Amino acid sequence: MDAEFFVSATAMLRAAAAGIHYHHIAAAHGVTKSTVSNRVRRLALALQQVVGVLEIDEDTSPSASLLRNHQEAYLEALEHFRPGAVPAHFEPPQTLTSAQVERLLTKIRQHSHAPLRDKALLLALLSTGAKPLEIAQLTVQDYMDAAGQVRTHSILRAVIATNHADRPLQFNCPDTVAAIDAYLAERSAKQLSASTGQGFRGFDPASRLFLSRDGHPMKITHPDNRSRRTVCKEMHEIYRRIFNHAGLTGLNTACARRMAASRMLAQGAAPQDIGHALGVKSAAVHQLLKTANATRHAPSL
Repeated sequence: MDAEFFVSATAMLRAAAAGIHYHHIAAAHGVTKSTVSNRVRRLALALQQVVGVLEIDEDTSPSASLLRNHQEAYLEALEHFRPGAVPAHFEPPQTLTSAQVERLLTKIRQHSHAPLRDKALLLALLSTGAKPLEIAQLTVQDYMDAAGQVRTHSILRAVIATNHADRPLQFNCPDTVAAIDAYLAERSAKQLSASTGQGFRGFDPASRLFLSRDGHPMKITHPDNRSRRTVCKEMHEIYRRIFNHAGLTGLNTACARRMAASRMLAQGAAPQDIGHALGVKSAAVHQLLKTANATRHAPSL
């Protein structure tokens, strides 16, 4: 992305996010309305796919209303964006190979301040396809029963699901389970979220499955009073740091959904079942599978 384009597109995106109509922006810059729309769209998509915009899926079409409603999130992503690092014909990775996942896990071990937690977070994302906000709100009892056994077939509860409906949640990937168990063992040794009762491996069953580095639940907030949407900025930042370790421009949670969809299909799930598990419509599932099959090297997590 060249400097001249970035400067003009940034000014236009800021104006659009502030609620200024495209034809007014076009008049101010001496260009056509379609030029404004194109530049704003290109920059907004780059922010979504390269940096990540809080609560916005990477492949979502960035309409004017979306920019207005998520103004702070787009402007925050803009602060992290480095246009010189983005190739002229940038395409985000569709899936990750097994070697790329291993390299990313190595980077987590080398650079993370909470390596066991971050390894578990990455593998949970890749194997379940749940969204970061959903993962942030999982509890110990979502993962295990009172006897301490992993719930291989659990439920992503409607109260924390972004589509507000119960969805299947599978903890049937051995690597993911091993990573979560290792993280929980570390927590147990530090007495984080310990319970005075019996069961659940000594944890408070209602405590969060994943905690901040200081041992507290990650904050779930309402960015405004106009809707009931919630966000978890801390989890968003954790995944942003994890993806940055990879050195792969554009690595994001969309890759995880594609990989989870491919894994479920390989295990015999029908497209409608995959859609139900991921909280997306059938058409979106077919697109996920089509894109993933074009780069058919996803690891068998």
